[in-house]
Amino acid sequence: MKEQKKSATELFSEWADKGKDVGMAIAHEPAVNEMLEFIFQKYKNSFTFLDAGCGNGWVVRKVKNMPQCKRATGLDGAVSMINNAKKFDPTGEYFCANLLDWTPDVKFDIVYSMEVFYYSSDPEQIVRFIIKNWIKPGGSLVIGLDYYYENPKCHSWAKDLNLEMSLLHEHDWLEIFKKVGFKNTATWKANVHDDHPGTLVVYGNT
Repeated sequence: MKEQKKSATELFSEWADKGKDVGMAIAHEPAVNEMLEFIFQKYKNSFTFLDAGCGNGWVVRKVKNMPQCKRATGLDGAVSMINNAKKFDPTGEYFCANLLDWTPDVKFDIVYSMEVFYYSSDPEQIVRFIIKNWIKPGGSLVIGLDYYYENPKCHSWAKDLNLEMSLLHEHDWLEIFKKVGFKNTATWKANVHDDHPGTLVVYGNT
């Protein structure tokens, strides 16, 4: 009998219960640091920040301590990830909801996301929803992806994890950002090293 596929939020909630969230943060930190350094060069005075798919909130905790950060918020659909985030950061602002089911009270300057959007069967729908509902005029979206076509080692992940995932080319991601209305779009690779072609970073602003 074929095993029924789980949702990504169910899987990550299980991982959080097993303590895997800490290892995920450590593995992603070099690429994340490059992404944050890039985006914060554009907001040297003050900014508000949303981490879409925040996991245990480690990036939110990092960003909220920056003097120019006026608000840092975490959003994740995995219940145990958000529970862990609140344990680590009891005074932090975290919401448990699927991305397409949540709208903030006030839009953000920066929306950041790491390793999230390809778990959707329709990534364009998410990007379109974000530019409409989450980002201020002049704001930015920056995302990091290790699951993309030009990274051959990732091609088995959907089968290995038994998840529905969208394996897109770099140019497909760039086209999605352009199609929904982002300006000054760009892609590049972060944390490139000998056995890894790098995390694909996609950027655009409004």
